[in-house]
Amino acid sequence: MSIHRFLFRCTVSLALPALATCLLFVPSQPLAAEESAERVKPTVHVRVNVAHRGASYIAPENTLAAYHAAIAAGADGAECDLFRSVDGVVFLSHDRSPRRTMGGMDGDLTQMTFAQIRQLDAGSWKGPQFKGEKVPSLGEYLRLLKDTTCHPVIEIKQRGIEEDVLKVVRENEMVDVSTIISFSVDDVRNIRRLEPSIAIAWLYSEDLRDKGTAEENAERLAEMLIRRCRELDIVILDLAHHLLSPKLIQLLNEADIHVWAWTVNDAAAMSRYLDWGVVSITTDRPELMTRILEERKR
Repeated sequence: MSIHRFLFRCTVSLALPALATCLLFVPSQPLAAEESAERVKPTVHVRVNVAHRGASYIAPENTLAAYHAAIAAGADGAECDLFRSVDGVVFLSHDRSPRRTMGGMDGDLTQMTFAQIRQLDAGSWKGPQFKGEKVPSLGEYLRLLKDTTCHPVIEIKQRGIEEDVLKVVRENEMVDVSTIISFSVDDVRNIRRLEPSIAIAWLYSEDLRDKGTAEENAERLAEMLIRRCRELDIVILDLAHHLLSPKLIQLLNEADIHVWAWTVNDAAAMSRYLDWGVVSITTDRPELMTRILEERKR
């Protein structure tokens, strides 16, 4: 054997164990960008008085008239509901059907073009003074609220439109002031992934009357809600107000979860929930909530 071949074999025999040891500490695949990036802390906005579908007690819900009224009533948040037209425009409506609020006709708004939706009268059902009120787009709603002290609270009603919604919010430069809400766990999860810096709340309601009072159900419900919030990486829960009890709110607050409540239209209930520790109340009557808040300052 030549001296050169002997030296080569010696070098290989020494290098292979060292190489194997190094490979133990090399990841099997590169870390995804979102895994390697620093975790974004969930955003929380203070929106104490949220107008439900606008000031919907006095104006037709989910119309610009209702949001003008919400601003005038002193609301610091205005909730809307979203669907997407067949030609890709995100628009405001609580119902998929136009029957209840747009003239009594049957149909599916998501299978209509936005131009067709704009031909519908979204105001007359509330009163003759609102005749001809149009269904607004998400962009129109955002531009109305922009640069006011009344901020967007955006409920996604239709599955699979999260990216379309975020596109419009970004175009209007309102990510930092908007809160997205949804009953869908998948929506919440997707929004958190697509736009980690936006505030997100999970909407929740359950009929627990056959299981006991709200106070009796508090510990079981809190355990489930806290577990879900940790899973979704969120810190805001928007709960149907019939679920609330002092114990439930205490347990959620101790877990650093902010409790919002919907839909509360009674003055005594508004004050009671605020006393318990609720931080945001969604109401059809933001003018009443404004009065309650002013009285509590005295």
